[in-house]
Amino acid sequence: MGRNGHSYSAARAAKSLGLKVLLITDVPQTHEMLYSDALIALDPLTDLEAILKSLADFRLIAVCVSIKHLLLPAQARIAEAFDLISVGTDTGVLNNNKLAWRDALAEAGVAQPAYGRDPKLFEHKPCIRKPISGTGSAGVIQLGPEDDKVRHAGPDSFFEAAVAGDQYDYEGVVEDGKPRILVRVFERYILQNGTFAAHFFLFNPVIDPDRDSSLTECAVKTLAASRVVNGAFHVEMRMDGKQAVPIDFANRMGYERFVSFASGEDFAKAHVNCFLPEKIDYSISTPKPLVQYFCWTRESFDVAERIRQTHPSRVFDSYMKPHKFAGEPCEGMIVLTHDSMDELLALTKDLGVFAP
Repeated sequence: MGRNGHSYSAARAAKSLGLKVLLITDVPQTHEMLYSDALIALDPLTDLEAILKSLADFRLIAVCVSIKHLLLPAQARIAEAFDLISVGTDTGVLNNNKLAWRDALAEAGVAQPAYGRDPKLFEHKPCIRKPISGTGSAGVIQLGPEDDKVRHAGPDSFFEAAVAGDQYDYEGVVEDGKPRILVRVFERYILQNGTFAAHFFLFNPVIDPDRDSSLTECAVKTLAASRVVNGAFHVEMRMDGKQAVPIDFANRMGYERFVSFASGEDFAKAHVNCFLPEKIDYSISTPKPLVQYFCWTRESFDVAERIRQTHPSRVFDSYMKPHKFAGEPCEGMIVLTHDSMDELLALTKDLGVFAP
C-alpha cells in the first residue's frame, strides 16, 4: 500500500518471497506494477472505506506499507478489520504527531530534550523549531539564543532544546515487540539557509562500546514508548554528553537500498516478514561500509565527481545533478563503498567524511 510510487520496496520484497501482491494506490507506477498481481486504484488516505469493501474479495495474509508513515493508520485499520498482524493504532498516531510522541516519551520516562509549544520556554536559549507532522528535515529550523522565538511559533510547530552532540540513526525491524538493529548510521548535518542539511551518512562505523550501549538502550526504550510492535523502524538520536536522547523516529523503512547493502540483509524482506503469520527464510550476506554524501557547494561537487570518475567500481549510487533535497538546492549526491571502513574513509577524506 502506498502513494506516488512508494509501494515499490514492499511489493518487490513480497514478490521475491514468493507471495502474490495486491497493490493499493491511486496512482500506480510501472516499477510497482512489475511486482503486482492485482490492483485497487484508490487513495489509502482518502478512500479507506471503499478500499475495505474492495478487500472483501481477496484472501489476505498481510498488509504493509513501504516508506510512508502517513499510511500507518490505514495499515492498522485494514489489519484490524481482517485480523492481520498490525502496526497498531497508537504508533500510527505517534508517527504523525511528533508533539504527541514527545508527550508519550515523557510519560514513559525516556530521557529527551526539553520541548514545548510556548516560545517563552526557550527565550535566550538555542533551540530547534519543528513541525508537528512531516518527514525528513523539511520545516526544521535552528534558532540561536537571540532569535525571536515568537515569530517562529505557530499552531503546526513546537520547539525543543538544541542538543550539540553527535547524531546517529539506528535502523532495523521489530517483530512482536522485539527490536533487531540492522545498521548503525553516523549522521552529519550542516546549516544551509538556516535549516539542517545532510552532509553525510556513514553506515556501519566503529562506535565506542559505551556509546553504542547508550544509543541501543535509547533506541529500545524509544521504540517501546512509541508503541512500535511490528515492522521496520528508524530512531534518530543525539549524544547529550554520555546520554543518548531521541530526536525522531518512524515505524517504516528509511534508506531501504542502503540499509540492505550495508547490513547484508534485504531490509524490505525483513520488514514484510514481520507481518507474515508464517515467516519465510531468505539469504543474508556480509555487511559492508557505505557513505551517502551530499554536495552543497560546487567545490565539494568537483571532489565527488573526481572520485566518481576515477573509482567507478566504488560508486553504489549517484545523482550528480542540481536538485532540491529537504527543500534546499543541492549540487549533487553520491553513495560510495569500499572493502573496509578504513579504505572508505581514505577514499572520501577530501570530502571531509570521518568516523565518530
